[in-house]
Amino acid sequence: MMKTLNSKVIDELSMAIIRELCENARTSTAEIGRRVGLTAPAVAERISKLEEAGYITGYHATIDYDKLGMTIQAFISFKCTDKNHDIKATITGIPEIMEWYTITGQASLLLKVVTASRERLAKIIIQLEEFGETNTSLVLEGNAEVNVFKKEA
Repeated sequence: MMKTLNSKVIDELSMAIIRELCENARTSTAEIGRRVGLTAPAVAERISKLEEAGYITGYHATIDYDKLGMTIQAFISFKCTDKNHDIKATITGIPEIMEWYTITGQASLLLKVVTASRERLAKIIIQLEEFGETNTSLVLEGNAEVNVFKKEA
């Protein structure tokens, strides 16, 4: 059994279910049950309890942005210098910002941007620079599908 920070206990069967969902969230409860040794209704009940307890917070699709024509991917380190501006409102208003994180270090935010052109990326950078300093790194290659719960071979 594993204890979490909030002291609720997660047993090995629930962790096995979480691993299966991380591998493929569309796997049926019957298939997950076959893999972990439970019935489909028992798996469904555990998943429901994991969702209610906040261990599972959502299910997401992995998108191939290149196929959508969104071929420019970048990370922007951002340091806000305008303390009176609500930078989070600006960030949420830019649809090409897929993810953002408050971070430690010289920058205050790390932004993941996916867009169709260098020109649009430049406009986003200019928009952000109204409120602070940016440092942009273009993504050349990556693997966004890292799964910390991946089953060991």
